[in-house]
Amino acid sequence: VLETAVTLSDGFGPRLAGSEGWRRAARWAQDRLASFGARNIALEPWGKRGKGWELDWYSVDMTAPYYLHVYAMPNAWSPPIRGKLSGSPVVVTIRAESDYARYRGKLRGKIVMNGLPSPVRGRFDALARRFTDSYLDSLSKLTDPGDPQDYWDDIDGWAKSMEQRNRLADFYIKEGVAAVLTSSGNPNALSTSSFLGYSTDRSKAVPTFVLSKDHFSRIVRLAEKNPKQVKLDLTLRTRFTQTDSLGYNVIAEIPGTDPALASEVVMLGGHFDSWQAGTGATDNAAGCAVGMEVLRILNSVGARPRRTIRLAMWDGEEQEDYFGSGGYVLRHFGDPRTMTLKPEHSKLSAYYNFDSGTGKIRGIHLMGNTQARPILTAMLAPFADLGATAVTIRNDGGSDMVPFWGVGLPGFNLLQDPIDYDTRTHHTNLDVADYLLEDDLKQASVVLASLVYHTANRDEKIPRLPLPKARK
Repeated sequence: VLETAVTLSDGFGPRLAGSEGWRRAARWAQDRLASFGARNIALEPWGKRGKGWELDWYSVDMTAPYYLHVYAMPNAWSPPIRGKLSGSPVVVTIRAESDYARYRGKLRGKIVMNGLPSPVRGRFDALARRFTDSYLDSLSKLTDPGDPQDYWDDIDGWAKSMEQRNRLADFYIKEGVAAVLTSSGNPNALSTSSFLGYSTDRSKAVPTFVLSKDHFSRIVRLAEKNPKQVKLDLTLRTRFTQTDSLGYNVIAEIPGTDPALASEVVMLGGHFDSWQAGTGATDNAAGCAVGMEVLRILNSVGARPRRTIRLAMWDGEEQEDYFGSGGYVLRHFGDPRTMTLKPEHSKLSAYYNFDSGTGKIRGIHLMGNTQARPILTAMLAPFADLGATAVTIRNDGGSDMVPFWGVGLPGFNLLQDPIDYDTRTHHTNLDVADYLLEDDLKQASVVLASLVYHTANRDEKIPRLPLPKARK
């Protein structure tokens, strides 16, 4: 499993959705799954996507008042800069409606430093940790699922955030800004999560870079003290590509063996795409490698599941609306807006999602499905000595189980040790193979293989929550 995860991380570079790196990694994954004995391996279309994006070259340098090679990364889908862009940056802070009016007409051709530095927090906190037994016990005792309360709570929260970011990005486009520099939201690494709402339909956006927090703060302080003393040079060569208008998920199976149940399905998966600052090792080559290893383990021991076990490695999770998994659910199971269901809706037993880094499995999020608690508790019981004990009613959002939840299907997110996912690797330049933990990935593979195998062999499917209402 480590070899698989490292190859997915190192072998192809970032797996940005629609990129050549994604396509090369997907072809390799198909071949590896075939060597593991998987069946029905396919790149299955989930729907139409926008243009791909390739990064060829970039640099950010401060040339005055002294030289500094700035730690920076262009945001994905950022358009190129013609030649070299040189100038003094302008610090822009937009917090209220009146701020838009204050800057209107004053930013054409400018290099904008977007926002003021924030304090460095958490300096005395450990960067990596595991869940304690007492914390896991407290999760198991929760009685309120919490937020997000449902599918639309998750989707609308993301959409609101994107609306605010896109409004700011559109303002900079309209004002003719030459380039935008933002600060990494993570003080320990270069994080691309502070992007300005760019996705594949924003090819006319302003070229935008994320700077390390320390370099961004230093340049802002210098610029505020003496605006004209700071000089920056920016270069950026990128390409928009359109080799295929479709997006794809990587699918593979172990066919069911019981004639009465083989048409029913148990699914597991994680997202295959990544951001571009690192190589997507913990987010989420780890989850994909674990899913692939599950199929290898089951085939290696000669497992004969009664239901079909299907692995899905999703495209486009890092973009809004869970493009890959959402498209799959729409095509196979139903529409969360109208609650118009398809015949396959009745055939799915459960979906298990792995997307919280390299940490081992410590339990499972029920997503409010209390009827599934005794079943999943029993399935996890043999792994108490490996630390997989917590079955919590708590809802979890922000990943590919959400579209399943949206049409009333049992979509569970696995609870993993956080390690340094949030503090170091999530969406950062440190999301590389160095931060993968082999023993944790092995534990997760074994636990998940058992979960999907026993789900596939139950006489009944996993219980479901009541069907959500159609959105008015």
